[in-house]
Amino acid sequence: MSKTKVVHRKLGKHGAIGLAYFDENLIEVDSRLKGKEKLEVYIHEKLHIMYPKWSEKTISSAGRNLCDFLWGLKYRQIE
Repeated sequence: MSKTKVVHRKLGKHGAIGLAYFDENLIEVDSRLKGKEKLEVYIHEKLHIMYPKWSEKTISSAGRNLCDFLWGLKYRQIE
């Protein structure tokens, strides 16, 4: 799979903090997010692209689990 493009912008009018476009291999993330919430959205939306047939419940659970794992290892994004 090719590299996923990530775009940061305000998504409030969409009622979302992250969006995934499988056909375009594109993720949009609300530019106001920080810390653990931002990490979880990156993971969540990438899982949508990787596994488009998974249910939202499965994606959310797996995303939360992976995020908690990485956060517990002290993963942090330097901005």
